[in-house]
Amino acid sequence: MTDTNIILITWGTWRLGKAFKKILPQALFPSRKEMDILDSKDIEQYIVTFKPDTIIHLAALASIPKCEENKDLAWNTNVLAARNLVEISKKHWVKKFIYLQSACIFSWEEDFMYDEDSIPAPKHYYGLTKLIAEEIIKSYNSDIFQTIIARTNFTTMPWEYPKAFTDRFGTYLFAQWVAKGILEIIETKTNLPIIHICWDREISMFEYAKLGGSIVEPMTLDDYNWPALTKRMSLTTKYWHTYKIEDSNFNDN
Repeated sequence: MTDTNIILITWGTWRLGKAFKKILPQALFPSRKEMDILDSKDIEQYIVTFKPDTIIHLAALASIPKCEENKDLAWNTNVLAARNLVEISKKHWVKKFIYLQSACIFSWEEDFMYDEDSIPAPKHYYGLTKLIAEEIIKSYNSDIFQTIIARTNFTTMPWEYPKAFTDRFGTYLFAQWVAKGILEIIETKTNLPIIHICWDREISMFEYAKLGGSIVEPMTLDDYNWPALTKRMSLTTKYWHTYKIEDSNFNDN
């Protein structure tokens, strides 16, 4: 990354933002008060003022239950805000727009790992809003304004629940590896439209939480009722490369 590449990270004060601040301390991390993503005038004023070259869009209402309970807020946050941000970014000559995408856009009914060419089929409203936003963002891609969809599956540590599933599996990453993966995408100047950032193998959520240094108790999917959860959330990649668990520093702090 060159010194002239000004990077703006939405919701950079969110927990994932801490991982980005460690490796991109010179980036712009506006708080919600400084740039309200639900206010298009706010977005435009901030972009015009600071003139970023690259935007990493992390902001989303990511709770599946909250999206089901408040669909208007989910739509406004996950779809309309993303549309306004990408539209204003292109209008004001931002060069690259990276969209952090959730693995929840897939149905997870098939017994295999999903790659960049797999067909999305979300099973809940959160996944639907994220998929719609992805399609909107891809439609703005051009020779002078590059959009990249960075799909991943992660959570920050410490684990926020007292228990974790022993029978729910994924190629989960820790937050710092998501940040490193996106920085690598920026530095390699790839033209790939969709990239999966994931570990090289599956582990259970319980193993994942323990690797992250959290003290948790085991549980199974039989112990859980609503909303319905999938047994697997495992990504792989055709066009990028996977990351190795052995190479990870498991401390998010």
